[in-house]
Amino acid sequence: MSNNQALFQRLLRLHPKKIDLSLDRIKKLLAKLHHPERSFHKAITVTGTNGKGSVCRFLKSLLEEHGKTVNLYTSPHLQKFNERITLQANDISDEFLEEVLTEVEKINKNDPITFFEITTAAAYLAFKQKPAEYTILETGLGGRLDATNVIEQPIAQVLTSISFDHQEFLGNTLQKIAYEKCAIFKNNTTIIISKQCPEVLKYIDQETRSNNSKKIFFAEDFNYQIENQRFIYQDDNSLMDLNMPSLQGEYQLVNAATAIATVKCILKSLDNTKTSAALKKAYNKGRLEKIKKGKLREFISEDNELYVDGSHNEEGGRVTADFLQTIKKKKIYLIFGMLKNKNAKEFLKYFSNIATSLKAIKIPNQENTMDENDIIKTANELGIQSSASSSIINALIETSKEDPNGLIIITGSLYLAGEVLNLN
Repeated sequence: MSNNQALFQRLLRLHPKKIDLSLDRIKKLLAKLHHPERSFHKAITVTGTNGKGSVCRFLKSLLEEHGKTVNLYTSPHLQKFNERITLQANDISDEFLEEVLTEVEKINKNDPITFFEITTAAAYLAFKQKPAEYTILETGLGGRLDATNVIEQPIAQVLTSISFDHQEFLGNTLQKIAYEKCAIFKNNTTIIISKQCPEVLKYIDQETRSNNSKKIFFAEDFNYQIENQRFIYQDDNSLMDLNMPSLQGEYQLVNAATAIATVKCILKSLDNTKTSAALKKAYNKGRLEKIKKGKLREFISEDNELYVDGSHNEEGGRVTADFLQTIKKKKIYLIFGMLKNKNAKEFLKYFSNIATSLKAIKIPNQENTMDENDIIKTANELGIQSSASSSIINALIETSKEDPNGLIIITGSLYLAGEVLNLN
C-alpha cells in the first residue's frame, strides 16, 4: 500500500459515515489551518445536479486561453484521487498531495470529520501554497452544507441543471433540492443560471428573491444556436461564431454557453479566436467519451463503436439517450452497472425504445454495487432484452459477438466509468 493509500484509509476512519452534511467540522479545521480558503481572491463556485464537472472544464479552458492561471477542485475522481486537485496545468503530484494530507491530518488531531471535508481542506491548503489567479470549485453534494460553501465572497457562482439525485440527503422534491443548491449563493456577486425546467426556475426565483446578486439566466440573458456545424453564442451585447465544443452531447452546448456567459461576466469581453480554441481544448473524461484506442478495443470488432459515460441519474439517462439517438446509425447495446442507492428504472426508461439489449454487470471494487438480477428485472420491465455478464471485458466480448457492427455504451455510474478507463 502506498503512503497516500494508507493516509486515505486513516482519514476514512475519522468519521463513521461517508456522508454527513455539516459545515461545523470543516470550519473548525480551516480555522486551525489559518483559513487557507480566504486566500482565493477570485473564486468561482459551480453547483447543480448535472454538468458541474463539464462547466468547470470549460471555465478553466476559457480562462487559460485568455491568459489567466487557474486552479481547479472537482469530485469525484475517475481513476486517481489526484484528479480532484488541479494546480494550473497539472493534477497535484503524489508528493505534494501527501504533504497537504499529512498536514491536515496532523492539525485535525483525530477529530470526527468526513473524508470529503478533510480532503477538501487539503485542496484549499494546496491552492494557498501554489496559488493561481482564479480558483474554480465544484460542489460535492448539495450546496448549503457542502464543504465548498465556506468561500465568503466568490466573484461568480454558477448553477447547472437541477434534477433528482441524492434524494436521501437533499430531499425528495425538486423544491427541496433547489433550496439546498441555491443556499450556497452569496450576496454581492454574479449568479449564472444554466438551463432549467420551468418548475425548477420557479423554485430558484423563490430561493433567490432576497439575494441582491446580479442574476443571469440561460435563454433569457444568453443562449446558443447551431448553424452549419458552428456554435453561435449570443447574449444581449454580443454574437460569437465559434467552433463546436469537443465534448459530445447537446447538453454540453448548454454547458459551454453557461461557461462563456460566466467568463464574460468576469473578464467583460472575450476574444473570438481564443474562445473557439478553448471550446475545442476542454476535456472531461468519462463523459460520453468515445474509446478509439486502448486495451478494450482488443475485445470488440473494428466496426464496433465504443463509448463510456458516467451518467447515473434520471437527467443523465435522458441526455445520454438523446445523444445516442442523434448518432444512431447502428444498433445500440448497453453495458450497465449502477450503485444501489440510484434509480435504475428512471435512468433506463429513456433506453426502452433505442437499446437492442443490455448486459448487466457489477461495478468492480464497489461494495454498494447494484445486483445484476435487479438490473435485469428492471430492464425486462422496460422491454429491454437483458442478461448478466461476469465482468466488463466479458460483457464487451459477448456484445461484440452478438453484433460486431453495433454501438456499445458502458454507462450507469462514474465509478464504473473510472474502472473502464483504468482497464483501457
